[in-house]
This record gives sequence, structure tokens and C-alpha cells, in this order.
Amino acid sequence: MKKATLLVLALGLNLLVFGQKTLSASATNKAELQNGITSGHIKLVLPAEVSEENVIMYAKYYTNMFTVAFDAKSSTATFHMLSNDANSRRVILRFLGANQIANVQVADRSYDLGSFYDTFLK
Repeated sequence: MKKATLLVLALGLNLLVFGQKTLSASATNKAELQNGITSGHIKLVLPAEVSEENVIMYAKYYTNMFTVAFDAKSSTATFHMLSNDANSRRVILRFLGANQIANVQVADRSYDLGSFYDTFLK
């Protein structure tokens, strides 16, 4: 009986740890994303689960790299790069990760954060 109880407890903890939903941001389209990277004004649509309060709270930590303008109605975050270089753009990944975002959807393909950086932000 003791083993069965421990097994059920272990299974329950496993479901809690690994059963979490992953959040995805998205770019409107590939051309707009590339234009934003060139201009230093990168727009991403954040998932509805990301609150305006969280965006403001986490954006405070990265003000030496970029500022974030957030439109709550459309859930669009615009990153205004202070220094538009690859290392500064890498910090966007930290911001996304802090908001529990694991993927970015561009056109019809989903990229994990590392692939998104390598493909678009580098």
C-alpha cells in the first residue's frame, strides 16, 4: 500500500511539473519582422496569458538595451532597441523567457527561442 501511495504521489508531481502549457509569441509576418529588426523597432504579439503588468515589470530590467511599448488591446509588444546589435537583441529572449514564452511563431513555423535568435535576431 505504501508503494502504491508513493507511486500515485510521484505521478501527480510529474504531471504538475511537465504538464504545463507552453506559451508562444508571434510575428505578424516575416517581412515585417525583418524590417523591424533592421529599423530597431521589433513587434511581437504576446499571448493573452501575458499581462500588461508583467510586461511593464520585466521591461524595467532591460532599459539599458531596449524599451517596450505594449498595446494591451492587441497584445503587441514593440521593442525599441537602444543599440540595435545582435547582443542587445539577444536580451529580448530573456524578456520573453521571463514572461514564460518558449516559442515564437513566424509565418507558418514555430521557433524555440534559440532558433528564433539564430534565424532572425543574429
